[in-house]
Amino acid sequence: GCLDRPTGGSYLLAGEEVATLSRVRLAEVRNRTLGFVFQSFNLLARTSALENVELPLMYAGVPRKERHRRATAALERVGLGERVHHHPNQLSGGQQRRAAIARA
Repeated sequence: GCLDRPTGGSYLLAGEEVATLSRVRLAEVRNRTLGFVFQSFNLLARTSALENVELPLMYAGVPRKERHRRATAALERVGLGERVHHHPNQLSGGQQRRAAIARA
């Protein structure tokens, strides 16, 4: 996740040597290239699965229509196409995990 610096060898991510990146560039790489799935999923309780998946895209400045299209497609890829409007408390633990994967 580019949270630690390598202590040996080389670590290339998208063609860039991670050990030589500045803290600012590492943050950019994390924000633009990597996704994280947390053990507790960290889904927002008052928002639908679709809105949870759209959230990082919103922070990345993706336009609303494109954000909606990409989030819907991600949920469909993890088998939640028919649960896009369900809130986390309406999803099983496995479905919450898949929503978190779609968000990542």
